[in-house]
Amino acid sequence: MERDRDFMHWWNDLRMKILEQQEAPGIFALLEQEIQQLGFDYYAYGVRHSIPFTRPKTEIYGSYPQQWMEHYHQQNYAAIDPSILNGLRSNQLIVWNDALFHRSPNLWHEAQDWGLRVGMTVPAHAPNNALCVLSVARDQTAVAEAQYEEIRLRLRCIIELVSARLGDIAHPQTLGETIELSQREREILQWTADGKSSGEIALILGISVNTVNFHLKIVQKKFGASNKTLAAAYAAVLGLI
Repeated sequence: MERDRDFMHWWNDLRMKILEQQEAPGIFALLEQEIQQLGFDYYAYGVRHSIPFTRPKTEIYGSYPQQWMEHYHQQNYAAIDPSILNGLRSNQLIVWNDALFHRSPNLWHEAQDWGLRVGMTVPAHAPNNALCVLSVARDQTAVAEAQYEEIRLRLRCIIELVSARLGDIAHPQTLGETIELSQREREILQWTADGKSSGEIALILGISVNTVNFHLKIVQKKFGASNKTLAAAYAAVLGLI
């Protein structure tokens, strides 16, 4: 019971400190302080947007060595980093190990060369369906089994508090492009996603084929999509249909 009270006191204290911050640097400074208190040397807070599919926009902030981060970006490692990709399938915290990086051994070996040998990553999803991940790392000392649960809970609380506050202050790099659809555009995209042709959609909605195609051209422009199928896919991923 005493431990539970200590945890709630820590959570509420951190929540109040983060809410006091009006700018991102203050939020990240608190984040770094918390990570160090957990016994880690480095942290990275990343935001991976949902679109485009092939090279989604990814922003990473943190205290990792600058040269390593530049190399990471140059190699486009965010596209193959299993600590990030895991978050697309699960909200569970993962511990870095050889098995996790078996498909990207170069990334793993190079990270270890930079002193990122012991690490953990926890994912969270923003309201705009962007994937947020918080990774922590250090050079030595594996996470003891007795510490795992507390670290997991604290990292979960930290990423949720930080992500929520960055959203509150409308931090530009954590927000995706705002796309709004009219009711008619949404209906047409829904039927398009179900595989209906423009002619079939026109019959279903009681409008002309030209009207259907007109709306599809508008939504394609909104999404920067080359065709209606891609526009419907983007809308689905963003939760708009």
